[in-house]
Amino acid sequence: MVNTIKVLLADDHEVFRRSLAEFLNVREGIEVVAEAADGDDAVNQASRCEPDLVLLDLNMPGRNGFEASKAIKHRRPQTKVYIVSANEADLYRAMAMLNRADGYIPKSTLKRDIVALLEGLLSARMATSYAA
Repeated sequence: MVNTIKVLLADDHEVFRRSLAEFLNVREGIEVVAEAADGDDAVNQASRCEPDLVLLDLNMPGRNGFEASKAIKHRRPQTKVYIVSANEADLYRAMAMLNRADGYIPKSTLKRDIVALLEGLLSARMATSYAA
């Protein structure tokens, strides 16, 4: 399906990552195409799978979410990258932007924020496909 949003999930906590994958995969137009347990693997998976959206945990082994975000955006500037963290301090939001992330999502509002983000991406994708 041309309007499917391909998602890469990167989080070192497998149970959280699997739960998020299940939450996303039941949504129409969304497909989790890869998962990574550390920042280095996230960067490699992003190059290999060419996702539309990457959700990166901030604290992971290897490259953290900030470092992985910068590397992914360097290789694939069109990919949307969002840092996900339990820390809600404004400093982390600013650091995410400095490291080329498209946004920062606190885990406390993760499901709500991801649904809104995906609806926006799907709407933009549909509008682009109708305009073509």
